[in-house]
Amino acid sequence: MNVDACPAPWPPELPDVTRDWPTPRGVKRRPALWLSDGPDGYRAYVQAALDRDGPGALMSICNDAPRHPGSPLTRWFCPGVPMHATGEILTGHPDGRARHVFLVPAQAALLALDAGHVTCKPPPHKDTV
Repeated sequence: MNVDACPAPWPPELPDVTRDWPTPRGVKRRPALWLSDGPDGYRAYVQAALDRDGPGALMSICNDAPRHPGSPLTRWFCPGVPMHATGEILTGHPDGRARHVFLVPAQAALLALDAGHVTCKPPPHKDTV
């Protein structure tokens, strides 16, 4: 996709369900960091959620950032796109860090990649994601 030819409006339109999410604190300026198999893997993961649930799809992602009981439910995924904590915590990862499960609007996450708001890097450890 040639982003320069017809840039999508930013921030993108979000699904109605996100209107019930608390507004995240502050303003995020840095891109989201996706630790996995690169932009093609990111695009395939997001597209699978869209194919399964349609344009209003929410996709689940894991974030290993520390989260204490008083943390806000909603954080920024990338500039202008919120993510909401589900309350689910995955444990037992080899690095010992808990993974907190969040929901992200899939269509916005896909547009974020095309707009340069997502940086894809390989995980620092083979089994990190």
